[in-house]
Amino acid sequence: MDGSLENIKTVDASVGSTKAINISLEGSVGVAADVSGEGTNEMDGSMRKATMTSGPVENDNGLVGAVEISSNINSSVGNVDDRDASGSITHLDGSLNTGNVDELVTVAPEATEILQLEPKVGMVFHSEEEAYEFYNSYAKRKGFSVRKGHLSRRRDNSIRDRHYVCSNEGTRQEHRTHVTKKPRPLERTKCLARIEFKVNRSNVWVVNKLIEEHNHLLASPNKIHMLRSHRKKLPVERAIFTEADYYYGVKPSLMYDSQSEEVQSMGDGELLVKNQNSCLSATRLRDLEKGDAQFLLDILKNKQSEDPSFFYAVQIDEKERMTNFFWADARSINDYAYFGDSVLFDTTYRTSRFDIPFAPFIGVNHHKQIVIFGAALLLDESIESFIWLFRTFMAAMSGRQPKTIFTDRCAEMSKAITMTFPDTCHRLCLWHILQNVPKHFHGVSNRESNFQKDFEDCIFGSSSEEILCKLWDSLISKHCLGNSAWLKDLYAATEKWALAYLNSFCATMTTKQWAEGMDNLFKIHFYRKLPLPKFIAQYFKALVQLREKELFEDYESRQTKPVLLVDIPVLAEAAESYTRTIYVDFEYEYKSQLACLCETIAMDGTVYTFRVSIPQKCTGLVEFNPSNITIKCSCKKFESMGILCMHALKVLNNNNILYLPPQYILKRWTKYAKDGTLYCGPHLAADSSAQESLISRYSRICHKAVSVAVKSALSKESLEILEHGLDRFIAEMENMFHGAPWTKQTQDVNVDDAMQHTTLETSGICFDGFEFAAR
Repeated sequence: MDGSLENIKTVDASVGSTKAINISLEGSVGVAADVSGEGTNEMDGSMRKATMTSGPVENDNGLVGAVEISSNINSSVGNVDDRDASGSITHLDGSLNTGNVDELVTVAPEATEILQLEPKVGMVFHSEEEAYEFYNSYAKRKGFSVRKGHLSRRRDNSIRDRHYVCSNEGTRQEHRTHVTKKPRPLERTKCLARIEFKVNRSNVWVVNKLIEEHNHLLASPNKIHMLRSHRKKLPVERAIFTEADYYYGVKPSLMYDSQSEEVQSMGDGELLVKNQNSCLSATRLRDLEKGDAQFLLDILKNKQSEDPSFFYAVQIDEKERMTNFFWADARSINDYAYFGDSVLFDTTYRTSRFDIPFAPFIGVNHHKQIVIFGAALLLDESIESFIWLFRTFMAAMSGRQPKTIFTDRCAEMSKAITMTFPDTCHRLCLWHILQNVPKHFHGVSNRESNFQKDFEDCIFGSSSEEILCKLWDSLISKHCLGNSAWLKDLYAATEKWALAYLNSFCATMTTKQWAEGMDNLFKIHFYRKLPLPKFIAQYFKALVQLREKELFEDYESRQTKPVLLVDIPVLAEAAESYTRTIYVDFEYEYKSQLACLCETIAMDGTVYTFRVSIPQKCTGLVEFNPSNITIKCSCKKFESMGILCMHALKVLNNNNILYLPPQYILKRWTKYAKDGTLYCGPHLAADSSAQESLISRYSRICHKAVSVAVKSALSKESLEILEHGLDRFIAEMENMFHGAPWTKQTQDVNVDDAMQHTTLETSGICFDGFEFAAR
């Protein structure tokens, strides 16, 4: 608004006329000239009445122009304007009028409109609550938290000045009396962003100073609710599920504990494509209770209607009965693209009185937390069933095989993995092994209290073949277990589970902490044999809670910094890159290297070999090439877990490499693990035809679009940006189609038909012998 008044017509009010005022405005706040009758102000089609109280008011701080102008709007008191030293008026929207204050009146916007305005110097508020609410609302939109800062008062205890600052303002002060053993992560970064108010004796709050720039990352829209000044106190008995949970899993109606849980049919789903050439022929040993199959199918169809990217498939047997089920939502598919390098397939949990295996595909995210990639319900555990399930899982995950898959000891499962995952390393899960110990050695565990601990030491402490043999012999002789057939079979399969034989990436699935985490998952969420309806509700509840924990860790890792053991480049770089959980592991390795001894034992060209050891403990042989800063240790910690071991860090430190080589910062462990594009399946060969190239590109773009939609799902602002962007792209594509020659459009239609035809053919190949609900 430039402050000019346009199209003003005045007629003498004494002869029954009115003063008509037509003001052209671009903003939401209008002004009107002084009138003796009623004025009409046109803003967004609304009619408002305005009267004026004129005359400048000088406050006690000498701020000429902190003028309160009353506007009679629906019989209410209007808002307050501010005039600077030049006589200009600053309205709540920050616009200026250069006319005489005696000739101006303000028309107040709605309260919600005020909260959406950008802060500017000169804005005026009537109370501390209004001022704080306004700045805190602005902070929420931007992604930072507000803290109350400087406050000064007059002798009569009234407020003179008040500052609100970014919560990252200042630095943490050291404790005067003691040293904290485990200091909290650092949140303050000396941020200067703030707003300062001057307050007169009439309690008029005027923005005196504003600094908008921050020196730290701002929170993304889906993490704003975690910022301190934007947290809401929840009622004690709050609902477990929110609107966002509809996207992820189950409706609140499924959480009722009634024994007669029923769910009505949720509408028609897509037709199932059935191929009877190779149906499951084995006679299954289990069956669902009456109504459970329809219940599960309705749930899956409903999920697909809510989320078009929801994937599910059903296998049928030779009697046309639904036998095995698999499902995965879009978030799970996205998570697999980021963290699908190491997968645990677990069949230990059983649901209902028929002991039906619930089989989730589980992974590890960048915070070392459990993440679920999908789940299956198996009425049959034959080789054919496992082959169907693994192929279906691969189809849902764009054909990407994991580097390592962990399972229980099962001959049928092992054969199916060999046939379906030829490029994947199959290992036995250590957690499963520990779960089986009480079953086979119940009497020994009760009789000898140290047996469980000795067994765990043997499992997790076997870093080399020599150590494994020593610990195993000690276990057998100490507890007199030489005749145990189960231990003999387990030892015969050491290459499948022993840490000494690790030869692929396993994330943290070979650690004791992982085993404890799996225990907690099933004890907390799946603690008894639930009926299927309750189990499905419990499954989706667990899914939501796991994702809430990941979101919280994302927030903590991005908004706080760990207190460094020593302020050196390698730790500073690790703290900047890794999530806070992974940084703790890295710092432990760095502290351990301080106690290591290092000696050169060989040299071959530019490659040096070092022996790094802790006296009477572990030893590692490290190969180091200073020409390209490459390093490799015999303990294979980086190859199996993705962070450098103490042996490698010792060699780097001794060779004055004070920074962390970028090739040894694995993105999947960083704060930014989920940034960037997703894996979109194998690319076609370079010599493929143009039509195949278009199909491949079409599939890749679909995956990217779904990925962006999933990332935006929990933020209204993100979804609005995405929708506006899609509307713009749609308009551009329509213009291109309408402007394209007829021959070009015909070619595009042919390619589109070919895509549909090829997609149906692919479905027939991938899902031969079972029913499949396409995404």
